Amino acid sequence: MNAYGPTQPQYEGATDTEELIEAIIDEKWNDLMGDINKVIAWKDSTEERITKFEQRLDDIKQQFDQLHQAVIGKIGEYDKNILDVGAEVKAMEKVFAKVLPVFTDNVAELSRIANVMKVPQKK
Repeated sequence: MNAYGPTQPQYEGATDTEELIEAIIDEKWNDLMGDINKVIAWKDSTEERITKFEQRLDDIKQQFDQLHQAVIGKIGEYDKNILDVGAEVKAMEKVFAKVLPVFTDNVAELSRIANVMKVPQKK
């Protein structure tokens, strides 16, 4: 722009050249924007996949924690049951310790009686 108003191109071909340059710039700009939009779409889909993966990982961790607690609970139950069985075995041992000598004495006495009865009786 000069003191007399907007400057005019020096020749008519300059306007054609400017239009050609603007068309090339617009085409390149549109190509660049298309590529940028593709990158943005890829980024969005990748972020969505990562978010889903993180959620699945959190779900697996939660399920593992629940399974771990269930296993710990079962082990606690088995430990209690084994202690109960041990106590019952000790109680049975005490009962047998008291009953077994009397039982063996009775079996020995029955054996003697049986031997006496086996003696052939004379007619």
